[in-house]
Amino acid sequence: MTFKISFFKKALILSDLKRYWWVSALYTLALMANIPFRHLMETMEIDMQRTQWIQDNIDRTLNLSQDEVQIILMCIVPVVMAVLIFRYLQVDKSSVMMHSLPFKRSSHYVSHCFSGLVLLLIPSVLNCLIMILLNYLTVLGSFYTLPKIFMWLGFNTFFNVLFYSIAVFVGMFTGSSVAQIAFTYIVHILPVGIYTLLRFSLAQLLYGFGNASYSLFIEDNYPLFLLLNGTSLRDVYTVGYFMTYIIATVLFLVLGWFVYKYRKLETAGDIIAFPALYPVFKYGMTFCLMLVGGTYFCGFSRQSFPLLIIGYILGSVLGYFVAEILIHKSFKVLHFYKGYLCYLAVVLILFGGISLDAFGFVNRVPNPEEVNKVYFGSNFDEWIYFEKEKKPEYLEYRYGKGYFENNKPLLLESKENIAGITELQRHLIKERNKGEGSSRYIIYTLKNGGYIIRQYKINETDQNDAALLKPIYESVEYKKFRFPAMGLVPDDIKLLTLSDYRSGKKPVILTENTDIQEFTELLENEIIKMPYEDMISGKDQYIRISVLDNNAKETNILIQSSFTSLINWLKNKGYYDRFALLLDDIESVELEKADSTRTPNQAVIPKRVEINEREVIEELLNIDSSTDYNSNNTVLVRFNIRNSTWERHVNINAAVSERLKGYFGELEKN
Repeated sequence: MTFKISFFKKALILSDLKRYWWVSALYTLALMANIPFRHLMETMEIDMQRTQWIQDNIDRTLNLSQDEVQIILMCIVPVVMAVLIFRYLQVDKSSVMMHSLPFKRSSHYVSHCFSGLVLLLIPSVLNCLIMILLNYLTVLGSFYTLPKIFMWLGFNTFFNVLFYSIAVFVGMFTGSSVAQIAFTYIVHILPVGIYTLLRFSLAQLLYGFGNASYSLFIEDNYPLFLLLNGTSLRDVYTVGYFMTYIIATVLFLVLGWFVYKYRKLETAGDIIAFPALYPVFKYGMTFCLMLVGGTYFCGFSRQSFPLLIIGYILGSVLGYFVAEILIHKSFKVLHFYKGYLCYLAVVLILFGGISLDAFGFVNRVPNPEEVNKVYFGSNFDEWIYFEKEKKPEYLEYRYGKGYFENNKPLLLESKENIAGITELQRHLIKERNKGEGSSRYIIYTLKNGGYIIRQYKINETDQNDAALLKPIYESVEYKKFRFPAMGLVPDDIKLLTLSDYRSGKKPVILTENTDIQEFTELLENEIIKMPYEDMISGKDQYIRISVLDNNAKETNILIQSSFTSLINWLKNKGYYDRFALLLDDIESVELEKADSTRTPNQAVIPKRVEINEREVIEELLNIDSSTDYNSNNTVLVRFNIRNSTWERHVNINAAVSERLKGYFGELEKN
């Protein structure tokens, strides 16, 4: 008797109860057919993986998530449809002929709009009907349901009609089909583009201006970016969001009809159909290209202010005279230079006032009594989602579930820390040390409901910065946010796993309540006592503690070498020797440095020096490798441990003993 594996596929599309029955039946048939059950289960696992793959792809397609072909068509077809339907408006003869017919303009507009919508939506409706038939008549019915089909139709209709209405509205203002396509996508992109370019420019002109993330600004408000980012629509956005754009769609079509009534037929072929909009087009294009030019030159030159100004001038000149060429359909536009000079005067006054901080932006520091809390971190999304928008679920959607377990937003509320942050800001304004350190946001939530957002470069190793950072970092409030271990509750912990990846030894697992209680208390005390210098040292941390709570959630903690009380407790309990790397475990050490002068085609023969002296091995084991290194000053240190090896890099210019320097010198001579 032969057994057909395809019989298995029916089991995969039934409910869980029926699936178990099918597995039992298949096991019986397998025994009757003398087929090994292990092979049968492997085949079943492959089929389940294949089924899950099909399910995931169908879900992404119906949810318009990461389906590139469908998204591209949805962004292009409605625009092309609007251009083709109203093509007669852009050609002189067609426009005159159509409007000589005994129909009102409103009849022309409504009939063409309706025809375009019908042609646009017929394919979606047909696809919906086909999916419904497949749902009832084929095995595909197990992969999607009727609500999913109608949800897909709703999303598809929403975006198609919205993009179509925008293209129709834009087409009423221009007499060129090419311009209609270009202006349609400019309408989609312009708000985000202006927002981004302005933020970049202001960040160069105003010290402390936060060049913040704009992901929320894009994804929450602009459907084109919503689609192109592959965002899952069903999981994130509400009915109110879509209702807003449904109303906007109706307004675009109504306003398009209103503009159509007053459009002159002789404007066919013109870039702008209404002369009153010439200044808007001209100076809008000038301003946009000015921002683009400044951003390009500044980014290319690594934040050079003179090149920023040059980019502004070149971009604005190009934008102004290109706009004049398009409007007048002639290259003889230099005599319109007076308009540019007026624009230049206005811009100089505006940017001069910004550069001189006429509005007091740079030097504004709030009084600590006015502040409710302050965010002090490097991730703007944390603040915008968690504090301002009150949507922390977006962070877990963006960065993964459990994001907050190890990434608590640094929202400080104690009076001491708020006063410390304001003092730090005054120092940063005074020093204006832009080029060094890491970027940090200081965002005040005021008691009156307002916000003050600033971004600065802060150098933790600079003595002046460190003097003001030290009391903030060493505060218990700050450490509770930075170190998840401060929030451990012994009664909620199921077990602790102690490991050291260097040693190759098996981890040690602690399950006794007494051990867990003592360990968590010692760990919390060590963190509370941790000085500022250890918090910023960047030293390697090799001992890892994995905490598993009663809800099966895992928290990983790295133990610093300065936690002497905790390490001594582990040694006294006899746990440390069982999992950690000890000096006695190391048999020998090899220093190695490859010859960087060899070409890639030549075989590289490493230069090696072996070390057996216990004192030197101990020094290499405990040496601080947090200093900077490159290929020219780096030595690879290989520790030969029983049944394993461990490697690290050491800077040969670091402060070491004379004996170790001798080995470094010997390596260089070889």
